[in-house]
Amino acid sequence: MLMYIYILLTLTTGISALVKGSTYAGIAGIIGPTLCCFAASGLRGSLLVGDTSQKQAGVGMAVLLAAVGMGIVYHSGFWVGLFGYPLSGIEWCVVGLVAGWVSTTKQHAG
Repeated sequence: MLMYIYILLTLTTGISALVKGSTYAGIAGIIGPTLCCFAASGLRGSLLVGDTSQKQAGVGMAVLLAAVGMGIVYHSGFWVGLFGYPLSGIEWCVVGLVAGWVSTTKQHAG
């Protein structure tokens, strides 16, 4: 449920930036945080049910996806204002990493 809320908020903030005329920041604000959320979810899934090579691949892919997601957001200058609190794009990506990690269970991974 937490991941769905995070993705919904990410889509909302990204589309809001697009509507306001910031095309690059809006697209980056959708793609970057989503990649970070999926990176943590995939990492946790590989650690929960994978064998040794799958765990190693999960770590590698998680690092790659998180780095690309944060890089896109950082380069675009995207930031999020939620409920009166400003968050940088990198902070929003870290929230996505936590949401992806916490939301993934063994049932989801298996």
